[in-house]
Amino acid sequence: MRRIVSIILAAALFCLTLTACGSRQKTDLSGAKTIADLKGATIAAQAGTFHLDAVDQIEDVDKKSYPDFTDLLNALKSGAIDGYVAEEPTALEVCGKDDTLTYLPFVNNDTGFTATDAETGIAVAFQTGSSMVATVNDILATIPTETRQALMAQMVSLSANPDTDAGEAIALQSSNTDTSNGTLRIAMECAYAPFNWTQTTDANGAVPISGKDNLYASGYDVQVAKYIAAELGMALVNRKLAGIETLFLPADPILEHISSSIVKDVARHGGDVTGMVPDCVVPMLADALAEERQRKD
Repeated sequence: MRRIVSIILAAALFCLTLTACGSRQKTDLSGAKTIADLKGATIAAQAGTFHLDAVDQIEDVDKKSYPDFTDLLNALKSGAIDGYVAEEPTALEVCGKDDTLTYLPFVNNDTGFTATDAETGIAVAFQTGSSMVATVNDILATIPTETRQALMAQMVSLSANPDTDAGEAIALQSSNTDTSNGTLRIAMECAYAPFNWTQTTDANGAVPISGKDNLYASGYDVQVAKYIAAELGMALVNRKLAGIETLFLPADPILEHISSSIVKDVARHGGDVTGMVPDCVVPMLADALAEERQRKD
């Protein structure tokens, strides 16, 4: 299965609503159909991914990077960027939850991004020389394309309300219930719906996250891993890729969409961040950005 690269955009009305949020002039992308139509736009992607390299294919682009997809979405909603790069299933999941957003599907042709099979393929990573590679590839080869597509569509749908039992069978299931061959240990970020996400119940075939009480993982990647483990006659153990425990504090609902990345981006473009951060932070942020500009000069 290949990942179709897409650009997620704010719908025209939403763009106009946020034009006054900062000094940056929004680019009208309402009629965009190809990457050529994105000329001069401010487009972002997740740092450290091939998506960020793909942004360079847009002429005169103002390229931005953010650490994760939550920051990308917040940047789009705040008006800091015109759009960001993601796979089409992610675009479907995001836009399905917010009708102020839309997306442009770009396939690998002369109207969209150019990407290699290695960049767009979905793969399972093993240690070099692992004896499991050939076996797992054989198992993956038995999954029909129609089943893969049905599973992805199902995961997009389930990600909207992951803790609610949908009362339907998962599209990809193994008939093997023997787990006597040991344990298959996997790891993923569990925060990239519809490929993988975290939920608080085991609804819809979710699996426990190792070391995390009352937290479960599901999504396309998780269900494929479950199938592989079952076919191997192994139990599945899922770990969440996170080295630091995070403490979430409730924010003012008016400001809950604002992240530190967005605040810095607005300040870099000359916008007023008063009210977005404590008053004592405003001069410190100005000093830090001044030092940043001096280093670049």
